[in-house]
Amino acid sequence: MSYFNKFDKKEKTIGRTVEVDDRFYTILEKLSKETYDASINKLVNAAIEKLVETENIKTYDQTNSTKIVRTFLIRSSLMNSLKDLRKKYKIPVYLLINIAIRNALVDEGLIK
Repeated sequence: MSYFNKFDKKEKTIGRTVEVDDRFYTILEKLSKETYDASINKLVNAAIEKLVETENIKTYDQTNSTKIVRTFLIRSSLMNSLKDLRKKYKIPVYLLINIAIRNALVDEGLIK
């Protein structure tokens, strides 16, 4: 076992500007600043990676949610996987990213 296998290999990233739920982004900011030694981009990539693995795509009620526009640096392999999921489930990439973040926050017990 390598000492460094918990780190991802360097990979090209793609800047993607998306509308993200403000509640989710606020929690990600707090996690990045206070809990994890990881940027918001890395947290988002981890959430997307889990979504790609599990294909746990559950839409959620977006009424009364405020959207903000943010740019994330998404690993190119994950971006390609998101495009595949978009074709398979007919859900836009920005919504898949929001679903990935929401799933992560729900699994961590940070939101219901």
